[in-house]
Amino acid sequence: MLRRFGARSAMLCSLLMLGGLPLAHAEHEGFGFTFEADLEYGGDDLATFEFTDGSTQDIKTGQGITAALGGHYRATGSPFSVRGTVGYKYVTTKASNADISIGRTVLELAGNYLWDNGWWVGAGITHHSGIKYDADGFGPDVDFDDATGPTLEVGWRWIALTYTDLDYKDEFGGEWDASSVGLKLTTKF
Repeated sequence: MLRRFGARSAMLCSLLMLGGLPLAHAEHEGFGFTFEADLEYGGDDLATFEFTDGSTQDIKTGQGITAALGGHYRATGSPFSVRGTVGYKYVTTKASNADISIGRTVLELAGNYLWDNGWWVGAGITHHSGIKYDADGFGPDVDFDDATGPTLEVGWRWIALTYTDLDYKDEFGGEWDASSVGLKLTTKF
């Protein structure tokens, strides 16, 4: 039995939360609030775990689910908008006897160009801080330095494909590719 939500459970909860909110992207003008849920995959393999059923699972440095809140602004009649969010990105294993995970705080600032048909593109900067790998006794815990890198998005209304380019540096001097591709769900109100 897991002591915390697994990645699938957290994504399901995020989708359910988004389902209860009015999903919009290009239609909203002026100042407002933003809620985002991201499912991202990629980066270097930090650890591989083998389970008693014979299956294995990799923990990747760019992998995780992010829930974020923030604000946005779009001037009336303008195709440009800007948004800033703060969130938490987390990934865990399917282990029932351990809570092995990577967690980090995510700050993002992005600008978007919106077309009338609902399509949009975006670019910005992402900053990860408080990056910690917790092996829960199955290996060493590892802290990473803060990391900053570019992020790109292409979307339609409330859903987007994303790419983020990040590198993590661990406390021992090792460098890890933490880049990821993802699926982002956004609601603005």
